[in-house]
Amino acid sequence: MFYCGMENKISFKSQIRLAAPDEFRKIAGRIGCEKFVDYPWTIKQSVFSDSAYTKNVFDCTVCGITDGKNVLLTHICPTVIHNSNFSIIKDYIKSKINLKNPDLQGFLLGSVNDTKNPLSRTIFMNFANFLENCKIPYSKFKGSRIENNIAYCAGKDEWVISNPKITLETQKDTKGFLNNIFEEIEICDLDTL
Repeated sequence: MFYCGMENKISFKSQIRLAAPDEFRKIAGRIGCEKFVDYPWTIKQSVFSDSAYTKNVFDCTVCGITDGKNVLLTHICPTVIHNSNFSIIKDYIKSKINLKNPDLQGFLLGSVNDTKNPLSRTIFMNFANFLENCKIPYSKFKGSRIENNIAYCAGKDEWVISNPKITLETQKDTKGFLNNIFEEIEICDLDTL
């Protein structure tokens, strides 16, 4: 079992919020295309920066790890066979993030329950186990019923979830909306909706 170190003593809270597609396009435009985690969605496309975003997350897994100033954002596709080698992904994360930093927080979203694509759940669980073994608290959004776009903005320490079903009306009941979109959600004590 892989162990990364220290207990977290985080002094900041990340905000998780919903954004309609038009608003997400504006957020992505402000972040910039050089901070976009793009296809083919392997560890090589990951972004380490003050802000980052990715799009079209369905059976893939997005994992973000932040210290409130910078984020490492990954988008891992289960149809790319070498993404099944999680030791490569783990080594990459270790090369970018000081896992002994007590201020780390995580964000995990993705996966579908599909017998034709079992690697989707496996990749998600590998990330969940990694975050737990490293004692990195994280919020989890598992088993989406729709494609999502994700962004992290360090200036606001904010995670943004967007998809075509989000409107001004659905933003009034964030928790209820998320419960209808995902099979399972868990919001870390260090995050707020």
